[in-house]
Amino acid sequence: MRTISISVLIALTMVLSGCVASKVVTAPFRAVGTVVETAVDATTQTQSEKEEDLGRKVLADRKKQRELCLDEAQNKQERRNCKAAYKDDD
Repeated sequence: MRTISISVLIALTMVLSGCVASKVVTAPFRAVGTVVETAVDATTQTQSEKEEDLGRKVLADRKKQRELCLDEAQNKQERRNCKAAYKDDD
Protein backbone atom coordinates (compact mmCIF):
# COMPACT_ATOMS: atom_id res chain seq x y z
CA MET A 1 0.00 0.00 0.00
CA ARG A 2 2.77 2.36 0.89
CA THR A 3 4.57 1.57 -2.37
CA ILE A 4 1.51 2.54 -4.39
CA SER A 5 1.10 5.88 -2.61
CA ILE A 6 4.81 6.69 -3.08
CA SER A 7 4.65 5.82 -6.78
CA VAL A 8 1.49 7.92 -7.21
CA LEU A 9 3.19 10.81 -5.41
CA ILE A 10 6.25 10.54 -7.65
CA ALA A 11 4.12 10.32 -10.80
CA LEU A 12 2.01 13.27 -9.71
CA THR A 13 5.13 15.30 -8.97
CA MET A 14 6.52 14.57 -12.43
CA VAL A 15 3.29 15.50 -14.19
CA LEU A 16 2.87 18.73 -12.27
CA SER A 17 6.49 19.72 -12.62
CA GLY A 18 6.13 19.36 -16.38
CA CYS A 19 3.25 21.85 -16.40
CA VAL A 20 5.14 24.28 -14.23
CA ALA A 21 8.34 23.80 -16.21
CA SER A 22 6.59 24.50 -19.49
CA LYS A 23 5.22 27.76 -18.09
CA VAL A 24 8.66 28.75 -16.82
CA VAL A 25 10.23 27.96 -20.19
CA THR A 26 7.64 29.83 -22.26
CA ALA A 27 7.46 32.90 -20.02
CA PRO A 28 10.66 34.57 -21.36
CA PHE A 29 9.51 34.09 -24.96
CA ARG A 30 6.14 35.66 -24.21
CA ALA A 31 7.85 38.60 -22.54
CA VAL A 32 10.16 39.11 -25.52
CA GLY A 33 7.20 38.97 -27.88
CA THR A 34 5.42 41.67 -25.91
CA VAL A 35 8.52 43.89 -25.91
CA VAL A 36 8.96 43.48 -29.66
CA GLU A 37 5.30 44.34 -30.32
CA THR A 38 5.58 47.42 -28.13
CA ALA A 39 8.79 48.54 -29.85
CA VAL A 40 7.27 48.13 -33.31
CA ASP A 41 4.15 50.02 -32.26
CA ALA A 42 6.26 52.83 -30.81
CA THR A 43 8.28 53.25 -34.02
CA THR A 44 5.36 53.23 -36.44
CA GLN A 45 3.18 56.25 -37.08
CA THR A 46 -0.39 56.31 -38.33
CA GLN A 47 -1.54 58.59 -41.11
CA SER A 48 -3.45 60.83 -38.68
CA GLU A 49 -0.34 61.18 -36.49
CA LYS A 50 1.68 62.17 -39.57
CA GLU A 51 -0.93 64.76 -40.49
CA GLU A 52 -0.97 66.17 -36.95
CA ASP A 53 2.82 66.48 -36.98
CA LEU A 54 2.73 68.21 -40.36
CA GLY A 55 0.06 70.62 -39.10
CA ARG A 56 2.14 71.50 -36.05
CA LYS A 57 5.19 72.09 -38.26
CA VAL A 58 3.24 74.37 -40.61
CA LEU A 59 1.88 76.39 -37.68
CA ALA A 60 5.33 76.70 -36.13
CA ASP A 61 6.82 77.86 -39.44
CA ARG A 62 4.05 80.43 -39.88
CA LYS A 63 4.62 81.73 -36.37
CA LYS A 64 8.34 82.12 -37.11
CA GLN A 65 7.53 83.99 -40.32
CA ARG A 66 5.20 86.33 -38.43
CA GLU A 67 7.82 87.04 -35.78
CA LEU A 68 10.43 87.67 -38.47
CA CYS A 69 8.06 90.04 -40.28
CA LEU A 70 7.37 91.95 -37.07
CA ASP A 71 11.09 92.14 -36.23
CA GLU A 72 11.95 93.53 -39.66
CA ALA A 73 9.13 96.09 -39.66
CA GLN A 74 10.48 99.64 -39.76
CA ASN A 75 7.39 101.50 -38.66
CA LYS A 76 3.88 101.05 -37.26
CA GLN A 77 2.29 100.67 -40.68
CA GLU A 78 4.60 97.78 -41.56
CA ARG A 79 3.81 96.15 -38.22
CA ARG A 80 0.09 96.53 -38.93
CA ASN A 81 0.62 94.95 -42.34
CA CYS A 82 2.42 91.99 -40.73
CA LYS A 83 -0.36 91.54 -38.19
CA ALA A 84 -2.98 91.73 -40.95
CA ALA A 85 -1.14 89.18 -43.06
CA TYR A 86 -0.98 86.74 -40.14
CA LYS A 87 -4.25 87.67 -38.38
CA ASP A 88 -5.56 84.06 -38.51
CA ASP A 89 -2.61 82.86 -36.41
CA ASP A 90 -3.71 84.65 -33.23
